[in-house]
Amino acid sequence: ICNILTDWRFKIRGSKSWPSAQVTAGGVDTDQVNPFTMESILVKGLYFCGEILDIDGSCGGFNLQWAWSSGYVAGESAATGH
Repeated sequence: ICNILTDWRFKIRGSKSWPSAQVTAGGVDTDQVNPFTMESILVKGLYFCGEILDIDGSCGGFNLQWAWSSGYVAGESAATGH
């Protein structure tokens, strides 16, 4: 079970059609956020992560990885007050 959960591999067989595509654009300007803590430069104690920020990644999980990574940084920073 541990091996499946940590090393589960899939073969990519293609993508869905154009009508199934998803996109999000816009959001909080990254110049207004400390990239090391994800804290707002304008409002102390306010943290951002994921698609609320104006960051667009390529398809293939990049946006999901950004959401998880930025969420981790924002959560750790908020919890420690940094």
